[in-house]
Amino acid sequence: MAIIVVDESYEKRVRAMYEKQIRMEAREASVIKKVSKFNSNLLDAKEAVVRHHQKVGKFEKVKTRRREEMEKRASFLEELAQKLEATKQRNLVMKEQIKQLKMLDRQRKNEIMESIHTLSKTTGTYINQQALPARVKGVTVLRDDNGDQLIPFDMKATDVEGLESLCQHLQSLNVDVVQWRQLVSLATEAATDSHASSTPPKESAMCKSIIDLTSPTSQN
Repeated sequence: MAIIVVDESYEKRVRAMYEKQIRMEAREASVIKKVSKFNSNLLDAKEAVVRHHQKVGKFEKVKTRRREEMEKRASFLEELAQKLEATKQRNLVMKEQIKQLKMLDRQRKNEIMESIHTLSKTTGTYINQQALPARVKGVTVLRDDNGDQLIPFDMKATDVEGLESLCQHLQSLNVDVVQWRQLVSLATEAATDSHASSTPPKESAMCKSIIDLTSPTSQN
């Protein structure tokens, strides 16, 4: 009986060891499967991280490019604003200069008109400014006790000989020829200015070719 008990006990131990071995192998297989799955998941996670880093890198490049574009645009707008401000300041300066020039021009024209009025009274000469600058037309009045003597004249402004002959005649009648020439010259200048403001540049340039009556000539 004792031998049989020993055999059964041994068989139980062997069976228990076998079953334990099977359980360990099954557990090991389960662990290996879990480790394999973990490694697979880890690899997937690493690949996902790499892809994420690549996307982040692309995003950073795009963000950097956009930032540079924005900085360039901001710099351009700032430069444009500075140019606009400089242009505005130049325009203000030019506007003020034009204002001053207009004021000086009005002052000059007023002085010319005053001089024409004074010389007209002094020489007794009326100049038809509508005929200028193409023609010198008007009348000189000589006043004396016997009555007024009218000396009309009408000639082209470029008729140097005619103007010289008229000046000699007026001088022989004791007319101040220097003042008379100044009167005609100033009247021509005033008419030329008025004509130039309402005619094309080419025609205005032609008007400036009128002779200068203030230039010295021989007087007999």
